[in-house]
Amino acid sequence: MPSIGAGRMVPAGARLGAPLWRRLSLWDVVFWLVMAAAVAVVSSTFPDFGITFDEPLHVEYGQRALEWYASLGKDRAVLEFQNLYLYGALFDTVEALFENLLPLDVYATRRLIGGLTGLLGVLAVRRIARDIAGEETGARAGLIAGLCLLLIPDWWGHSFANPKDVPFAVAAAWTLSWLVRVGRSLDADAKGPSLRSVAMLGLCFGMALGIRVGGVLLAGPIMLTLLAHLAKGVLAGDTARQTGATAWRLVRRMWIAAPIAYVVMVAAWPWAQVNPLRHPMEALAEFSKFPMDFTFTFAGVQVRTTNLPWWYLPVGFGVKLPEVELLGLAAIAAFGVVAALRRPFPAGVRLDGVALTTAVLLPPAAVVATDAVLYDGIRHMLFLMPPLATAAGLGLNGLLTRLPLRWPRNFWLNPFMAALLVACAAVQVGFMVHLHPYETIWFNRFVGGVRGAGPKFELDYWGSSLSEAAKRLTDTMVKLEGPQALTQPYRIRVCGPPTSVFHYLPPAWKPTRRNTGPVDFYLAFTRWACKEIPAGQDIVRIERDGEVLAYVRDLREPPQ
Repeated sequence: MPSIGAGRMVPAGARLGAPLWRRLSLWDVVFWLVMAAAVAVVSSTFPDFGITFDEPLHVEYGQRALEWYASLGKDRAVLEFQNLYLYGALFDTVEALFENLLPLDVYATRRLIGGLTGLLGVLAVRRIARDIAGEETGARAGLIAGLCLLLIPDWWGHSFANPKDVPFAVAAAWTLSWLVRVGRSLDADAKGPSLRSVAMLGLCFGMALGIRVGGVLLAGPIMLTLLAHLAKGVLAGDTARQTGATAWRLVRRMWIAAPIAYVVMVAAWPWAQVNPLRHPMEALAEFSKFPMDFTFTFAGVQVRTTNLPWWYLPVGFGVKLPEVELLGLAAIAAFGVVAALRRPFPAGVRLDGVALTTAVLLPPAAVVATDAVLYDGIRHMLFLMPPLATAAGLGLNGLLTRLPLRWPRNFWLNPFMAALLVACAAVQVGFMVHLHPYETIWFNRFVGGVRGAGPKFELDYWGSSLSEAAKRLTDTMVKLEGPQALTQPYRIRVCGPPTSVFHYLPPAWKPTRRNTGPVDFYLAFTRWACKEIPAGQDIVRIERDGEVLAYVRDLREPPQ
């Protein structure tokens, strides 16, 4: 089956007979070297990340789900656990399985698996960009797009400690990857996509639903891509009979994706297995009126989760994406407008482009149209980062392709261009190293970085900095009092997620609630205005660029 590359047809597998070293371009080699380095960094830094707000619940949910499967549904504890039964258990179950297999602390295991999962998203982005850019510049576009995702601090930081949003985003990215393949096949061959492509599309879509049922939104780009294929035929002069034949051919080719996705979703979701028809619909209805109603600071103003301004997402992504990626997005938008003016629909439209465009634009439109509940910045919309990184990579690749002819077409023959790319990547890596392990608090220079964003946005909204505060408090007390400090019955009060603290404190140190007795140490993060902050001396402060993320206050009576 032929495939499309940069607007021209290239026989699929034309180079497959060549040795691997001949099929790999220099861009491919660089990409795999970058990925090897990323795996090494994940493997060496995963213990650094703290425990976030929701993680203890996901640990419990994963173990209950594992017991559900091990008992063949007899252990039903998973079916009524908090509100997590409304979510698919695919990723939590996988992590629970590795928690039982690897000789690591429970949370350390989750860090390692999460970090590696984030890299799977980078692979998906590279694949999408290669396919859309085509044979001539695909390898370069894949490298640039992969770097665009890899060097988004939010993507890197969330990968380690976000058991819902990043795994869902990875599954959504691979769904888009196979949709792009389907679109290319429809453009190139009247017979349509192969059974393998359709089956993989259904599998990845089902995995996304098996993490979050709200992933049904991913059906939008799929349907719009198929409708665009029909519309191209109609506008090209197809009769009603020809259009009907095309639609029937699509149904015969694509129908298998839906049952595959549904079976995978149900298989990964214990609560759905109890009632495969009613329970998924009930979960969707519940999430449509998600009961989270509070105000928080965003862009320097107080906004409400249930009444967000229309500009919430544009501003959110505008300040959380690196500047060079915003340049790439502006470039791809400009290229799209120019292409539409030169070759209007349907002649100038490619279905792989429709798939990517709808994957970027449809979810924000749905959020605005439905007044969806969002908070924690853009956390719930992290699944937009892979398609945005793909689009940015394609835009930057297009800028390189459109350089004046006097510039060498071979990027590596131009030391200035090579140095510029390396410098941009190095600067971003420098920011991430500086903030580590709090990459998620990064903001671009449009708001003045972390220091400028501190008064206007929430930084460590998940309280992971409390874990480092607890570790440093323990080290401080051992340094001051010796090993006997570990057995002292110190009383600890926490403003924030308690597990983030007590998982790292000695067992002899006990929690104390507000107004229930004397306290020795007070640990707090700075997202909330904690009530009745006690007076005392700060002996630990976790901060970046002058912004305090968490602190420990010593409330003991000073020695006489």
